Amino acid sequence: MTWLFKTNIPVDVRLSFVRALYGNRETLWFGLAAHLLTCAVIYLKTNDIVFAGFAGAFALITSLRMLDMYIFDRADFSRLSHDKINRWELHYLLGACAICLLLGFLCFYSTYIINDSFAELASLAVLLASVVSIVGRNYASRNAVVMMSVCALLPVLAGFVLTNSIFHIIIGALLVPYFLSNIQMANGLRQSLFAAVMNERRLSTVVSRFDTALNNMPQGLVMLDGRAAIAVVNKQVRDMLNISQNISLLNRPFEVVLRYCSKHGLFPREELDNVRSRIDDLLEGRRQRDVFQFGDERYIEVMCNQRREEGAVLIFDDVTGRIEAEAQIQHMARYDGLTGLPNRFYFETLVRSLTIDSQPDDLVALVVIDLNHFKHVNDTYGHHAGDELLRQFAERMAALDSQRFVASRFGGDEFVLFIRGIKNRAHINSVMDEVISYLCGVYEFASQQIYLDISAGVAVDVKKNLDLRGLHVNADLALYEAKSSEHDRWVAFVEAMDTKYRSRQKLKNDLREAVRAGSLTVVYQPIVSLNSLRIVAVEALSRWHHPQLGPIGPADYIPLAEEMGIITELTQFMLRRACEDCASWGHKIGVSVNLSAIDLKNPGIVEMVVDALKKAQLPSYLLEVEVTESAIISDRLKTCEVLQKLKNSGINIALDDFGTGYSSLSYLNTLPLTKVKVDRSFVRDIVTDRRAFMLLRGVTQLSHELGFGVTIEGVETEEQLKLIRGTGGADLVQGFLLGTPLSAAAISKQLEQSLTITPICHKDSAEINDLSSL
Repeated sequence: MTWLFKTNIPVDVRLSFVRALYGNRETLWFGLAAHLLTCAVIYLKTNDIVFAGFAGAFALITSLRMLDMYIFDRADFSRLSHDKINRWELHYLLGACAICLLLGFLCFYSTYIINDSFAELASLAVLLASVVSIVGRNYASRNAVVMMSVCALLPVLAGFVLTNSIFHIIIGALLVPYFLSNIQMANGLRQSLFAAVMNERRLSTVVSRFDTALNNMPQGLVMLDGRAAIAVVNKQVRDMLNISQNISLLNRPFEVVLRYCSKHGLFPREELDNVRSRIDDLLEGRRQRDVFQFGDERYIEVMCNQRREEGAVLIFDDVTGRIEAEAQIQHMARYDGLTGLPNRFYFETLVRSLTIDSQPDDLVALVVIDLNHFKHVNDTYGHHAGDELLRQFAERMAALDSQRFVASRFGGDEFVLFIRGIKNRAHINSVMDEVISYLCGVYEFASQQIYLDISAGVAVDVKKNLDLRGLHVNADLALYEAKSSEHDRWVAFVEAMDTKYRSRQKLKNDLREAVRAGSLTVVYQPIVSLNSLRIVAVEALSRWHHPQLGPIGPADYIPLAEEMGIITELTQFMLRRACEDCASWGHKIGVSVNLSAIDLKNPGIVEMVVDALKKAQLPSYLLEVEVTESAIISDRLKTCEVLQKLKNSGINIALDDFGTGYSSLSYLNTLPLTKVKVDRSFVRDIVTDRRAFMLLRGVTQLSHELGFGVTIEGVETEEQLKLIRGTGGADLVQGFLLGTPLSAAAISKQLEQSLTITPICHKDSAEINDLSSL
């Protein structure tokens, strides 16, 4: 029987059709009453007991059908399937076809069996009336209409044909198109019903999808009709505006929403007119978007799209995160991340804003501040402590009167302070004294107390000539003078500083060109044996003869070279020239070359030294490099690693200016040294001060006990030399008494005049501390 119910109708739609068959049950009772009444009337007319039987059959079948419908009402359709629906439709067909078949046989009996005209007319009338109900009640099922029509028609046609009456046969033939038209009518109704159900189903799907999309979009949406009343609103709008889901908004003016928001504190009531005006601007197309700040610190952006038909669509977007991110980005672009002070880029904007109402002849000042010995704080307490010190210092600067001062951090430990309201140039003295007194002092953090001192440079000018960059340059020059001074915490800029600065810059350029062209010269100061007083080594020293300024001392241009970053080029020049000259002396004496702190940080310094030896074909034991304590202290571990590599290459290592620092004794124990050069400060007073002499002797003895050779620098008098020789503690001596710096040719000439030459050192490592050793 599955072929009978084969269909492409969706199962849920088909269920609705079957429910239609089982619904409207009042028609069954009316039909039963008509059938019983017809049977009773025919029985009274014919007095045939069979019609009583027909009445009983109608009552029984109708009762069974009502029972089936009662069971149908209580059936579980949560798990739909075509098979289950097929069974219920089959139940219905059996009951309905039974009624129709019984009606057909009622007509057959009346027409053919008893051949009573009244019975025939009554039964045919009730049959035709029932056929109408077949279409009206059962059009939802094609099977029901067809099968019920066939069951009702076939017995009637059979009765008319068996009567052998041409008139009955004609009437029977006329019944066929009548039934066919009813079937066709039912088909049309069913198709219309199916189309309506499917359209409703599709519309429901579309509405469901639209509702899902609408309530799951990240933005809020309100659609207004031509009267500015709400036609569509989604859940996000309610959430953004704190409107309960139970409050109906449809068909209400949007003005109601604005009043609701004002009443519940999303924005102040006095702002209602302003908000209403801004919304009107959006709805009228005068603006496309606007951002509203709510009282709960949220920012809602509202965008308006005009519809082709009357009305508009408002899109609500919570842009709090974006606004806060933009504010954070703007803050990061304007303020220093560590201290919170304005950075150098925003500083100028604040200065312009502060001086906008100043008179053209008002005096203003720019102060550049440097924290003295800040690097020592980082090295001693760590960078975390240094950062905390910068933050606390910035807090003090920020606490200055914002109507007169603008503070900024330009980077590192450099701070800038702009000052307005200066009465005269003398007034800056009292202002600066107050500022420095306030900023200097004890800073406490992490159970530490640090006394902070600062240096400052000040540049003063009138407001009409305000040029922050020019003032900053001048204040920097003044700061340089302040840091060079032993007494002044701050210095005001004067024109002479600019002249000095320009001269210094020209000197830098000339020095760079001199190093690049190799126009510096090298001289050599003899280092002699304390016992024989013969030259056993020389120290290479650079000299610069400026074309216009004449001789310039190393104390002037060496710091410049370090500041410019060309000290390594100068060192490379010295190494190559010293190695070449030393090789030209026939390997009779050695040569020492100074390395700076920057050289020791250069990862290629070892290769540079070895390369100079190779090109000059000079044995490595004839070269000595000298390093000072100041060059070691910046990065002790890395310096030790570099010196060890040099020593492994056979190069001697000397600690120059020994005794001038705070930790020299610890260096003797940890650094890979071969010699110490005792600073001239130990020698200066040994003739007049016995304690100084005893200290010198103790240093030389300690160095010898640690296995180092000893050279004493700064020997300038016969008395000093006599005392030093009398102790027998030193190996080598150096000073103007024993020889001034000479050219390479002069050194070569002295070596030729010598009758005997003391060897520099033996290649045997066991003899490294011989008097001839470096």
